[in-house]
Amino acid sequence: MEATSQPGAKRIGASGFPNISQPPTFGSTVPMSVYPKDSVKDVAETLGIMNLRDNVAVALAADIEYRIRDIAQSANKYMRHSKRTQLTTADIDSALREKNIEPIYGFYPPYTFGKSRGPWFRSVQTPSGIPVYFMEDEELDFDSVIEQGPRVGVSSGVGWHAHWLAVEGVQPPVPENPLSLSRRLGVADVAIPDTPASEPQSDTAVKPLVKHVLSRELQLYYERLTSSIISPPTDSKHITSTDGVPMEVDGKLESYAETSSGNLVRDAALASLRGDAGIHQLVPYLIQWTGANITRMLRQGGETDEKIEPLKTVQLLHTMISTLHALLVNPAIFIEPYLHQLMPSILSVLLAAYFGPEEGNLDGVNEHVVKLRVYTATLLVHVIDNYSDYYPTLKPRVIATLLQAVAVTGGQGEKCDTTESSSSIDSKLGALIALRRLGPSSFKTLLGHIGVLPSSTDAQKDLVTELSAHGETRVPLKVLGLWLQQIKENGADASAHMSALLNSIIEEVKNGLSMLHKSEEPAEEAKTPSEPIIEHLDTVYGTFWTREVLQNDADLLMTLERYSPLATEEA
Repeated sequence: MEATSQPGAKRIGASGFPNISQPPTFGSTVPMSVYPKDSVKDVAETLGIMNLRDNVAVALAADIEYRIRDIAQSANKYMRHSKRTQLTTADIDSALREKNIEPIYGFYPPYTFGKSRGPWFRSVQTPSGIPVYFMEDEELDFDSVIEQGPRVGVSSGVGWHAHWLAVEGVQPPVPENPLSLSRRLGVADVAIPDTPASEPQSDTAVKPLVKHVLSRELQLYYERLTSSIISPPTDSKHITSTDGVPMEVDGKLESYAETSSGNLVRDAALASLRGDAGIHQLVPYLIQWTGANITRMLRQGGETDEKIEPLKTVQLLHTMISTLHALLVNPAIFIEPYLHQLMPSILSVLLAAYFGPEEGNLDGVNEHVVKLRVYTATLLVHVIDNYSDYYPTLKPRVIATLLQAVAVTGGQGEKCDTTESSSSIDSKLGALIALRRLGPSSFKTLLGHIGVLPSSTDAQKDLVTELSAHGETRVPLKVLGLWLQQIKENGADASAHMSALLNSIIEEVKNGLSMLHKSEEPAEEAKTPSEPIIEHLDTVYGTFWTREVLQNDADLLMTLERYSPLATEEA
């Protein structure tokens, strides 16, 4: 039966309600959004997307509306839970964080009483006639954003810091390092006994937290190394030896390492010290062992030690200096912390008197003694040249010690040959050798007033005090000349040994003055000093040098005259 329209009958639409029209649709599934599609196109154009199609813009607008409604609903929940009737930006930020979206920074609610103002939007007319609103970019203070903005609960993350895994082979007990096996076993096995609080604790022993323990391999290496150096097997002797072939007096430090010690086993042990990279844990033990041997040999037998032959003493001291030399040139050893233990041994061999007055004939030993002091002085120069940057006071303190050995005369030549006396002729020879090898700047301190030295160490102050006790003479070279002249007058140079030492001292002074003369810029041709100049030098440096030693050397006399103003300066 076909339905027809009749007058007066109601027309029923698809919606079931009269006078209601269907909303327009775009496509089959996309409804129209309250968010305008033009805003979507404007945003697309700012991103470089031109001619965005209408259906795409409408779909994006619908999605934007959905997300805005979702965030607004979540923010409304935070508002109700806070028992408020006004939605704030804090509620929006909380809703964004809830959905794992980064909050919008820089927006503050208007109820902050002027401390921060809310956003201000400007309207701009577009060619289509629809205004576009935007917010001007303002410069924000980061301090205010951090203090008043939202607090983002972000952890600091993984951090890094440095700590010492081991110091000189010893593991420090810091929390970052694992417990050693001995400490773990000690903590697990040792039980603390229950004692009453009133029981006296006088017998409590305090043990160090860290104990330097050497492995069995290093202990065996140390025993074999020391025995190979101090007492190698006699069947391994070599033809080339320092005993039969003296070294050059002015040789370089490298030449001493290249020369054989006369024993193949000892040479192998010293070569191991010069190049082995795994002996850093043995360094303090080797230095202590070397210092103890040097002290024992310089005492030359006491109540318990048997007497050592003079030549054997020099050979053993040479071996100990070679051991220190090997440790100092090893590139894998961090030797700086042990310099304060090395320097006494080096200075003792350089300045000490090896033999007492009761020794017999020493004529055949003088040559070896001088070369041993030269070797030690060369090693001292190596230490100063390589480690003065780490210890700025090292060189001034050493120079003050050497000047003290030169200038302190003790008994003025009467009793000057004791082993521990700093006024012995042996110590003066060693000090002069070292000062000359340290260079012109160090040697010329002999020619100046002791109070104008560029150092202020305790050793210098003690030296000034001791020199003041002998009068106003504070020029080391003059004090040395007066002392040598008194020795000759007393006849103390009658023996061949003493005469050889005196000649060596005079030669060192002359060689040092010649070094100063060569280090100067070339001037006019040297001329013979006049009598007034020589009389002036007699007053400044003494007649021993000007009338007896240098009377026929015009160049050296003029060198003394050139440096004489140093001796006349006030302290």
